[in-house]
Amino acid sequence: MFIRSLKVLTLTFFFLGKSSFALDEDINTKPILIAGSTSVTELLIPLKDDISLALDNTLQIRPMGSDKGVKAIAEGLIDIGTTSRYLTKQEQEQWPHLRQIIIAQDALTFIVNSELNIKNLSITTLKNIYQGKITKWSDASQLTPELSNKNDEILLFSKSTHHGSFDVFLEFLELDYIKDPESNFIRLKNAGNSGLFSNQKVELYNQFNQALGIVQRIPNAIAYDSYGAISNLENDRRINKVTTLSINGVKPTLQSISDGEYAFVRPLILIVNTQSPRSKEIGVKLTALLKSQKLKDKIREHGYLPVQF
Repeated sequence: MFIRSLKVLTLTFFFLGKSSFALDEDINTKPILIAGSTSVTELLIPLKDDISLALDNTLQIRPMGSDKGVKAIAEGLIDIGTTSRYLTKQEQEQWPHLRQIIIAQDALTFIVNSELNIKNLSITTLKNIYQGKITKWSDASQLTPELSNKNDEILLFSKSTHHGSFDVFLEFLELDYIKDPESNFIRLKNAGNSGLFSNQKVELYNQFNQALGIVQRIPNAIAYDSYGAISNLENDRRINKVTTLSINGVKPTLQSISDGEYAFVRPLILIVNTQSPRSKEIGVKLTALLKSQKLKDKIREHGYLPVQF
């Protein structure tokens, strides 16, 4: 009876193990799924072929935003998560089995239409613009040419609230937000309990290409997104009407990001689920690849600052 019970118990543990994370699974039995930050997606796409070749496997990269990527890797739905921000304290407490691997530094870059003739804004002016305290471009800069009333009105755009870029945007400008119900708009104010939310609406977008399209097509718009992604299109006709702003007189470059002179710097991160042998093994192999000089050179070549592991 004891031997029979032991066999049943052994089989039970065997099948339980197979239903969650198999200990001896070959990572090449299925494609590697990486999902999360749209900014990290822009970094990984140029590296995709090198990584696939080195791992002898197909790489699937899905942009869905940092918040969704963290949740997906925590629940074991993907192999590697990606974020363009650090895990929050709440996320670390809720999912202590998640490990963060910083692979590069990037920056938020604010962009406007070149017709405005604005190349620099102070952080204070930028903050006042997004809070609706400055509503006209002619009040934001003395260099702005004379505009019609319609084109002088500042139109505000922001990355959607589930993106890491949005979290960094709020942090650096010390802002809080409220979402208008059943709409694609938010309103902003100073972080903290005092003060009212602005009446000025900020329209949300999800993708890097949307930010470029908005500013390219709307002469009085302002938006922001990844420096690395934008710098890759420096001479592209798709952004011939887009100006990348200096902030407090500092232009975003790899050098100003590296020395900390440019303010809006943020990390690009891979998230590993340490409860999954498959995720852990892929994480180890990806980290080793990204340490190689070849891939570090490629990361820098595409406008991102590789980190020392």
